[in-house]
Amino acid sequence: MKPTILGILLGAVMLPALAQTTDEHVHVSIHCKTATGKCKAPPVPPVPPTPPAPPAPPAPPVPDVGEAGVPPALPPIPAVPGVPAVPAPPPPPKLPQVPAEAHAACAGKPAGSALTWDLGGGEVMKGVCAQRNGKTVFVLRSYELNG
Repeated sequence: MKPTILGILLGAVMLPALAQTTDEHVHVSIHCKTATGKCKAPPVPPVPPTPPAPPAPPAPPVPDVGEAGVPPALPPIPAVPGVPAVPAPPPPPKLPQVPAEAHAACAGKPAGSALTWDLGGGEVMKGVCAQRNGKTVFVLRSYELNG
């Protein structure tokens, strides 16, 4: 066989197989019987149909009048409540005078000695004995009134 005829026969055998892989409904068969060994070129395959156009995307929602590119206004900041004035502290209690008996009780004690003096009626003085102006005196440290 001539190489040209062999190529045509192989092409004729392969063309239906290739056509079947792309589209199952297309069958091509070429029969070439010439004395010269030259056959006409096979016909041009048909143009595939154009696919349908995809649907148009949905339109974006219409913005509200308040949303036209401007953010909504923030609510007003509430007023800060007034801070009440701090009341003045009460005056310190008036301490009673240290009785002369408490000073006399410290006379025989060394400086730094603790002494509790009960005045009666729920009044109690606590303090220490200390040297002042050459004398040992009672120095008041706490006063309790439980009345």
